[in-house]
Amino acid sequence: MYGWAGQRIKVYLTEGKIVKEPLSEEMRLNYLGGRGFNSKTLFDEVKPGIDPLGPENVVMVGVGPLNGTAVPAASRWTVTAKSTVAVPGGLGDGNGGGDFSSELKFAGYDQIVFYGRSPKPVYLWIDDGHLELKDASGIWGKTTLETNYKLWEEHGDRNIRVLCIGPAGENLVRMSKVFVNITRTGGKGGMGAVLGSKNVKAVAVRGTGSVKIARPAEFLQAVRRAHEKLMSRPAVREFAETGTLFLVRRFTNERGLTTRNSQAGYFEGWEKVSSEAFEAQYAVKHKGCAACGVSCSHYYKVKDGPYATHGESNEYGTTYPLGPKCGIDNLAAILKMTTICDHLGLDTHSTGATIAFAMECRQRGLLTAKDTDDLDLSWGNHDAVIQMLPRIAYRQGFGDLLAEGSYRASKHIPGSEVCLKVSKGQEASALFPGTGNNIVQSLAYATATRGADHLRGGMQLCGIRVPRLKEVLGGEEAVKDLVRKPRAIENKGILLAFDNDFMAMINTLEVCQVVAGRMDDRVNLDQLAELVTFATGVDMSGDDLMKVGERINNLEKAFNIREGMGRKDDTLPPSFLVEKETPYGTEGLSQEKFDTMLDEFYQFRGWDHEGIPTKKKLEELGLGDVADQIGAR
Repeated sequence: MYGWAGQRIKVYLTEGKIVKEPLSEEMRLNYLGGRGFNSKTLFDEVKPGIDPLGPENVVMVGVGPLNGTAVPAASRWTVTAKSTVAVPGGLGDGNGGGDFSSELKFAGYDQIVFYGRSPKPVYLWIDDGHLELKDASGIWGKTTLETNYKLWEEHGDRNIRVLCIGPAGENLVRMSKVFVNITRTGGKGGMGAVLGSKNVKAVAVRGTGSVKIARPAEFLQAVRRAHEKLMSRPAVREFAETGTLFLVRRFTNERGLTTRNSQAGYFEGWEKVSSEAFEAQYAVKHKGCAACGVSCSHYYKVKDGPYATHGESNEYGTTYPLGPKCGIDNLAAILKMTTICDHLGLDTHSTGATIAFAMECRQRGLLTAKDTDDLDLSWGNHDAVIQMLPRIAYRQGFGDLLAEGSYRASKHIPGSEVCLKVSKGQEASALFPGTGNNIVQSLAYATATRGADHLRGGMQLCGIRVPRLKEVLGGEEAVKDLVRKPRAIENKGILLAFDNDFMAMINTLEVCQVVAGRMDDRVNLDQLAELVTFATGVDMSGDDLMKVGERINNLEKAFNIREGMGRKDDTLPPSFLVEKETPYGTEGLSQEKFDTMLDEFYQFRGWDHEGIPTKKKLEELGLGDVADQIGAR
């Protein structure tokens, strides 16, 4: 076995039983790694209609064939289960960084699968071949920071890598996530709550092995080429300096900086929360994930005052939801909120969005200070947000309602539906859609298999450089028109399909989307394919990799359909489906244009008008059994 470790761990929590199982050839060749392994397992193991917080749900952590090697930024992992957020029910997952994935591979495993519910709090201890469920009563209730220190102390080894949940996950908060290295998170759709519902606090792993490479000399040369090409790019060097915070300026220029619960795409206080402001005031030093020479993360420190704090990984994804989305321009306060969310186990995207929803409710007179436990949730009130965060994590007072997420909270606030910015129950993230080049993002939000999300496609537009796109559109000029005519809707559905498949493939290889997308002006499929080929010994082309991405997207779509989703769920909030002229240009997208793009997307995908993959398409992807389960025509 090369590239892959060759084993997965099945943990039967109800019985307290652990089983090692060989990784099948079908899993390896058809699904490659992390996201693919998990989505396949989810479809096979989770029955339709089960309660996501019940023992019938299954939660998995998966890694890929390049983790534990020197491939640039091969540091990711994916956690997957049925979502606690999706309506009427669907897939939840998340992708995080750090170095947990490498340690799991060094211990000899590609996937962990949890079944049932433990009668008491436990954590999984992996020490190479030794597997054990250990008592977690001493760390239950602890923050992610405290959990790491406690487990390091218990095992006498600070090199142990820990994946854990915080108090938010224990309290079944629907926007709780899973954390690695204290600040590296994954798990949209409440993956932290799913682990909490199973009484699983953590996975601690120590691995002393290595990853076997099929063709080591050629692999090493390919790694060197990839690293040199990556680090020679000016955009990558800039990214190393600023991390994802450069997006504050970029999206401001594009009028796509989501502001005051996505009521606008421009925030007047953007410069106060920009990368320049952060670097000048609070940045300490850089830090990178496993095998990454970019080191885009930063330690930060607010030395004194009411917001004194320190931590790591202040990003666009922590700044926009707790800043502009809530009308807040106090960067020190935002860093304090980031630390609180990391330690309590909260997803900054969905938590910030849910608080912004409550703020718009307050703006519209739908909530009063009395309703919110005398906290003034007015735009820009950073102190109120700081106080609200632990109330959400511990389900106290009004925080108990917000812990359900904005969609479910709106059911208890009459007239608040107008304030919702969700798709499939999931809060829209990162971008104000429909401005500038973000017209593709509107469709991406609506169709993403885990609900409104910027990381399934539409943000980086890596699909624009997939060679087959030029063949499909009939030439280079048609591809260039996708950029030259950003408001045109023609071919945007096709572009998104390629983008979705590319992102699924990258998540499956468990390589960083941002970094891998810039190896050669964002994407070089042949380069990725040779890395996989030399590592695993399985000959793969760029087209083969894209086919894996397509298979995963179709399988995830089928899972959602089996849960009751359809075309009606591939949509946007009404406020996003209005096209209007502003001083900065045209914003939004009309319902008619959106429907045209959606039809094109479905047709190119090989799906019918309702968004159901046809039997022909599923059989083409080797998913004939799936076709029968969803009644594909």
